[in-house]
Amino acid sequence: MGKIAWQILGVGGTALATLAARKALGIVWEKTTSKPVPINTEDDQVGLSEALAWTIISGVGIAVAQLVVQRYAASAVRNHFGETALPKKLQKGADVD
Repeated sequence: MGKIAWQILGVGGTALATLAARKALGIVWEKTTSKPVPINTEDDQVGLSEALAWTIISGVGIAVAQLVVQRYAASAVRNHFGETALPKKLQKGADVD
């Protein structure tokens, strides 16, 4: 049951966090810049500074959301199902390369 809990919370939660963060960042971007989110940052119609700004903001924002959700999920699974319910790389005392 613990491994299933990890799949739901850790994997599913991370996917939902990614979608939510991207949506929230898009709304904030549009409100602050009065421009739509640059969908294709490689397009010549999008300025380099705008493409870089969106790439950095969205990348960092999504990474932070994923980190927070994964840490919460790992803690919840560890507390309810024990260490062995987590993937080996997340188990305390695991040898990480």
